[in-house]
Amino acid sequence: MITDSLDHLKRYAVPKADAILKFIAEHDCINLPDGEMEIEGRELFVRIMSYVPKPAIENRFEIHRIYADVQYVVNGTEIMQTARMKDLTPLTDYDSKGDYHFFKTSAATTDLIVQAGEFAVFYPNQPHRPSCLFEGYKGQVKKLVFKVKINGG
Repeated sequence: MITDSLDHLKRYAVPKADAILKFIAEHDCINLPDGEMEIEGRELFVRIMSYVPKPAIENRFEIHRIYADVQYVVNGTEIMQTARMKDLTPLTDYDSKGDYHFFKTSAATTDLIVQAGEFAVFYPNQPHRPSCLFEGYKGQVKKLVFKVKINGG
């Protein structure tokens, strides 16, 4: 897991960083309609979403096996939580088509406050619970989640 300002994305050797930065530079990200766009086919695509963050307890932890998430907050502030894999209890079976597996935990979590202009990277098998409400923030979040294929599948 990595979190920082978008200006520093290339510092971390994130796969497909050049293509991600090019996409962001070439698009009016705040006005992109919600949905999904392929950038390099299924090797790199982006999910565009706008939503009101919810209290963490209302969200689920997730992991992916094939794709890394590069979650870029265009507007707003949210908390993205992490936890130890050993502390998670499955809520669902792994969905290979959607590349997700949902979990819950009653153990300690770590909060990452991610604001507009910042990103977080979650590699395959790194538990994360995004889209959580940051106390005092009111309003929508606009986020681009770049899905970067890391493993076969």
